[in-house]
Amino acid sequence: MLCRQVELKCIHLLPINMPFNVVSDGMGSWSYEFIGPFLQRTFPNTTITYDNSCRADLVIRSHFLNLERAAGYKCPYIVWSGESRHVPLIDHAPLFELNTFHSPHENSVYFPHIFAEIRETKRPEVQTPKKYCCAYAFSNPVHDRELLFRRMRSLEPTCYGFGQCSFTNDNPFVAPIHDRGNNKNAFGNFGFTVAMENTVAPGYMTEKIGNAFCTGSVPIYKGDTDTVNAFFNRESFLNVSDYATPILAAEAAVQIWRDPQKLQHFLDAPITLNDRLKDYEAIYTEYRPWQKPMVDALRDAFPDCG
Repeated sequence: MLCRQVELKCIHLLPINMPFNVVSDGMGSWSYEFIGPFLQRTFPNTTITYDNSCRADLVIRSHFLNLERAAGYKCPYIVWSGESRHVPLIDHAPLFELNTFHSPHENSVYFPHIFAEIRETKRPEVQTPKKYCCAYAFSNPVHDRELLFRRMRSLEPTCYGFGQCSFTNDNPFVAPIHDRGNNKNAFGNFGFTVAMENTVAPGYMTEKIGNAFCTGSVPIYKGDTDTVNAFFNRESFLNVSDYATPILAAEAAVQIWRDPQKLQHFLDAPITLNDRLKDYEAIYTEYRPWQKPMVDALRDAFPDCG
């Protein structure tokens, strides 16, 4: 991957009539779906391409560096983390870091991972009554998550595991592979969908709870409580952290399932009580003030883009 040298403190001058080319380092390409619209709004009169075989004007650096060859480069770059940890930096600082957790780094912008995966989180028209108690679809055997589901399954036979973890052989249907990730089509008839994070870290919130809401079921969630409560209405999901143990949370969920009025309370509750979801989902469609540090850094680095 060939890159030009940074000039005048990261000011990067493009050749005349040449497109602005973005290159992925690690799995930076995973961010293209939301970074693409954002870049085009930032430089509305510039042709933007995404071609790792061509000269890089901007590099998006992310995790999973073992999957793609990372070459040295001197052009400006940005960092995007879809994990609960920082992306390793190179010898010069990025224009900014887009982190899915609260970072102490000076040029970090907070952008929860849920918004990288889901353009819009909303509950569809709810199907009631629900046929089944709980859906569970995971390939990573996280201890508390497994413990919760197995206890629910021991109490209620309509709790079904569809993934590699705790798979149940008596499932009422086979969940298509393409639906196991977003669950939107497969799990509409479930009262609950387990949506517990792999990791609990300040600010870290992935697509799991959003996908559960998008099925029309009630998420059973565990993550950073301050973060989830800042985005979602606590009356609309069951928070495992409200209970002393995952076992007690599992037992509470089954009790709610067996009382249709209690379950309906969760299903009727608005999933959010503020506009914070829309504020961050706007990265796909429009400018919002939280994007300003990114816009300013890019326009300072590429003054000839319009």
